[in-house]
Amino acid sequence: MINKLYQHESTEPVAPGSSLQEAINLLGISPAQLAQQTDTSFSYVTAVLAGTTRLTPAFAQNLSPITQVSAAFWLRYDDIYQRKLALKERVPDDD
Repeated sequence: MINKLYQHESTEPVAPGSSLQEAINLLGISPAQLAQQTDTSFSYVTAVLAGTTRLTPAFAQNLSPITQVSAAFWLRYDDIYQRKLALKERVPDDD
């Protein structure tokens, strides 16, 4: 048997909020509870989850102990997402 490693890169950027939503679902935390635990507003948390706003360093730092994922990871994820969005906006679709 031959094992091959296939690398798949999505054509659509995935917002950090999407992964964060999965994480809080697994942890049984509501967006309102996340806002309270990270000392941020509910509207900011919902915007992050919707992918319509960037993660701040303070939010990433407060998120880290809840998700057990480093603040650096969340900020890197957000940076990569933002760069992919910008690139997508510059490149026309092939449709």
